[in-house]
Amino acid sequence: MLALALALAALYTGGLAAAYTGLSNIWSSQLALLAVALFLSRTRMLDPGLREIRGVYTGLILGPIATLSAIIASLLWSNLFPQTTAARQLTVALTPSSTAEYLLYLGLTLFVVAPAEEIIFRGIVHRKLSRFMRKGFADIVSSMVFAAAHSDLSRIGPTFVLGLFLAHSVDRTRSLTPAIIIHAINNTAYITLLFLSSSAFAAENLILP
Repeated sequence: MLALALALAALYTGGLAAAYTGLSNIWSSQLALLAVALFLSRTRMLDPGLREIRGVYTGLILGPIATLSAIIASLLWSNLFPQTTAARQLTVALTPSSTAEYLLYLGLTLFVVAPAEEIIFRGIVHRKLSRFMRKGFADIVSSMVFAAAHSDLSRIGPTFVLGLFLAHSVDRTRSLTPAIIIHAINNTAYITLLFLSSSAFAAENLILP
């Protein structure tokens, strides 16, 4: 609960910071979340498996599968729950307008977004739940928390699906490494699709998990 509370506080603080600094609300929030994640890792709440590389192959294998599953879930979910105004704004904000901006967004998602969210949701939340729940149930509950934390109905479905893969990868390897890789592959694919497709199509059909 501490991890989730601090994560939500970081997102809120990042939003306030954006209003004063002019930095994109999305990225400032993620930077704030990364700061919280790094703080928690310093307090030894983070699984030391983050420093291990044994999960690299698992991440590279599951990454494309998880990403494809999340995209399919996104397309299906958008038919049931069309994107909200907030989700559309997120899509527009994440659509790179140039190659330089595309590379910048890739760097941020690889080195900020994926590590920050995995430290919080798999390194802490999922780990705590796994102590008193069976693996499968802990995977489901932590994925629900992960989806709910994104606080947008139109994103809950694909985010939940992605969360299941992320939790399973941690169970399988006892390391955060594959989860970070899977998360990075998913976000990279999403940003690439936004960059290559029209923003109108993306706004209607693609939902960032």
